[in-house]
Amino acid sequence: MDKRALIIFIVVGLLIVSAAGYFGFQTTQEPQAAVEAPQTVTAEICDVEQTVTAPGSLVNVDLANVNMPTTGKLSSVGVRVGDAVLKGQTLAELDDVAKSQAQLAFVEAQEELSTAERNRVAMDYPRATEAFIKEYKQKIKYQKQKIGLLSDKYNNAVGSEAKASALMELSNAQTELSTMNTNLNWYLGHPSDDDIANSDSTLAVAKAKYNAAKAVLDSLAIIAPFDGVILEANAELGVTINAEKTLFKIGNPKALEVEANITEEDFPVVSVGQEVDLFFDARSDMTITGRLDRIIPIRIEGDSPRYHIYITLDNVPDGLADGMTADASITITKRENVICLPRSIVRASGVDNVTLKIWNGTAEESREVTVGLRGDSDVEIISGLQVGDQVVIQ
Repeated sequence: MDKRALIIFIVVGLLIVSAAGYFGFQTTQEPQAAVEAPQTVTAEICDVEQTVTAPGSLVNVDLANVNMPTTGKLSSVGVRVGDAVLKGQTLAELDDVAKSQAQLAFVEAQEELSTAERNRVAMDYPRATEAFIKEYKQKIKYQKQKIGLLSDKYNNAVGSEAKASALMELSNAQTELSTMNTNLNWYLGHPSDDDIANSDSTLAVAKAKYNAAKAVLDSLAIIAPFDGVILEANAELGVTINAEKTLFKIGNPKALEVEANITEEDFPVVSVGQEVDLFFDARSDMTITGRLDRIIPIRIEGDSPRYHIYITLDNVPDGLADGMTADASITITKRENVICLPRSIVRASGVDNVTLKIWNGTAEESREVTVGLRGDSDVEIISGLQVGDQVVIQ
């Protein structure tokens, strides 16, 4: 073998050995591990709400008492506790004696009012007509002539007994003339301010008596004031019942509102008109909506500072009644159809911008996002995220 061939043979041998070593090393090296995907939450569209909770109970706002219209007895009672009644339905009836007494009292009050009205009208005119005055003056003239005749009779009387009798007649006639002159002066005059004031007072009293008597007469029919249910019944037969005693209490079972209470901390953020979700143990199958109707700025007595609020229901379903417990969730602020994340993911509070880790499918990347409303369970994301972005749970 010549020298050139020997060199080529050595070079080829070295190449073969090197290649074998390289491939041998490649087969013994462990493969590189893939990056494991972290646990993430998907950014999605939702409604973000900030609410205040308020415990309370249902109260009936349409209650009425049906009272005894006048002192007397009942002849019949037509309803019992729990009965449903219609507006105008007769609940009980007075006996004939009570009705007659009420009617008589009305007639007497009517006559008294009529007299008082006539007397008051007279205050606006002269006390007597010209014809009456002329006639009355003629009567006084005749009375004076009578006194002249009686004076002659006294002067011509013979004997003490005759003179005494004539003197008595003369004295009586003179007294009557004096009275007639006094009356004439009154008829010729006009009512004084005191006369008018007294007449006005008498008329006012007469009107009050008339109205009271008429109210009693009109209320003799003991009827239901509206559709409802008899909640209490105290009507008894055969006993005298005093006027104004409550015979029945009626309630409208659908006239319900929630009386709830809020804390001192929540008082500044609630306002009339806010939307409310209501939850009742008696109707756990549904959420009932309503609105905050009234806020009472007086602290409820007790150890913790709380305040009453009243909530109207948009509708009252069957199965609810006065006194049932309720839980109210008052919506303070709401953002609808916004990008959101669970509040537990966006932990920083009190700042508008936060940095989150986003998984892009192969690696994590940092991204700054702008936070909006922080709700009870979710947080509004104003910018920095798109729907579907995978946010790493840290």
